[in-house]
Amino acid sequence: MTHSTLRQSMLATAVSLAFFPLTFVSANAHADELSDMKAMLAQLQQRVAQMEANSAAQAAAPAPAPALAAAPVPAAAPAEIKPATGFNWKLYGRGDIGYTVSKGKDASGRVLTNRRLNQGEMVSRLGLAGSWVFSEEYKAIFGAETGINLFNGNAGGGTQNNTSSSVLFNRGAAVGFASKTWGSIEGGTMYMAPFWVSLGADLASAHNYGANDFSALFSLTRPESLGRYLKDPVAGNVSKTSSLAGNNSGTALFYGNALRYRSPTYNNFSAEVSYSAGQQASSATDLKDDGRSWAANVLYKKGDLFLGYAHMDYQQSNDVSVTGASSFIKRNQVTDIVGARYKWYDFTLGGSYTSYRVSNSGGYAADAFGVSGSYDIGKHRIEGSLAQISYDGANASGVYGKNTGDGVGKPKSTAYSLGYLYNFQPTLSFYAYATKINNNAHAKLGVLQFRGDNNYFGYSPVELTAGMFLVF
Repeated sequence: MTHSTLRQSMLATAVSLAFFPLTFVSANAHADELSDMKAMLAQLQQRVAQMEANSAAQAAAPAPAPALAAAPVPAAAPAEIKPATGFNWKLYGRGDIGYTVSKGKDASGRVLTNRRLNQGEMVSRLGLAGSWVFSEEYKAIFGAETGINLFNGNAGGGTQNNTSSSVLFNRGAAVGFASKTWGSIEGGTMYMAPFWVSLGADLASAHNYGANDFSALFSLTRPESLGRYLKDPVAGNVSKTSSLAGNNSGTALFYGNALRYRSPTYNNFSAEVSYSAGQQASSATDLKDDGRSWAANVLYKKGDLFLGYAHMDYQQSNDVSVTGASSFIKRNQVTDIVGARYKWYDFTLGGSYTSYRVSNSGGYAADAFGVSGSYDIGKHRIEGSLAQISYDGANASGVYGKNTGDGVGKPKSTAYSLGYLYNFQPTLSFYAYATKINNNAHAKLGVLQFRGDNNYFGYSPVELTAGMFLVF
């Protein structure tokens, strides 16, 4: 007997017993109740059958297979790193202040001591530089920088072709296009090529804060001291026509109307060619080529060694007539400079030689050399330098501002400088410098920005400076 038949018999027996006491009730009532109970029994049997069928199906189903380990998902390939594109820029600057004591003589022979709280080691400045990167290969570049006077809030100053006016971006403004493969080309107001040889050879350029303007090397052999614009040093005639820049043609100045090409670096060598269109006056005048210049350099940098050579050719036009019709004379100023710098452990040694010649001026020329060294001890730095400059020609007058010769002999000046620098923080430094210039009987060179303090031939001025600067 199956389980199903047994259940049905038991249910029927239970129902019959439940209703056995009612056998004496009328036959009709019994018949109705019996019909209802049969219907309920049929529903129960149907439900039992469904439950048994479900139970049998579950028992017959195969055991579930163990879950398979998830197949390893291959790591995504690293995304290709693309060079950042778009606009990139940075704001930078330097705030430099120093207290200076300068001792010199006036033209009458009186010794004068000047004390100033003024510009310190270098000119304070604010600049903006940036680029628009198109790809890893190409980008557009730009830059603009202005000098700042911390004591009156003025910004800007003069440039090589505009010394009498205040130019906002007097420390350069240029825009250009650069390629990693082919180099860069820029146009605007900028340094000419020889400046980078002079800067690279100075020991202070190995320091991230720039050249020390109070070092004798930079004060004298910086080409600015050689390439001053000459206003007829031979005949002494008064120029009737205003010339470009008044009297400046130094290779350490910023030149306007200029173009510059810089090559990429190959085997540690790089080169630069720069050109300035000068005054670009009307072609009807003889000044149309005044200030036109070109220059080039070749640089070698490998590790702690720097070598450089540069050449510059500058054209000038002077009206040397005294009365009557103009009488223009064209001259070429030629400057050559060679420099080197080497760092050995904590010692740095640099030096340069500069030669300057002017055509059609009675053989006017100048030569300068300088050596400088430094020693770094942690945050401390000691600097020293020696430099000499000498002039030659008919009378060697009209040179380097106040440094006019006496018209008798050959001016010669030798400078000595000693300095101390304390790098308190990467962006903040304190310094102290002492400089002395020995002039021979025919020279009266003063110390850089305060060279006007000495106006007496044969006197040797002294300058002491202490200050601080912040860079960002």
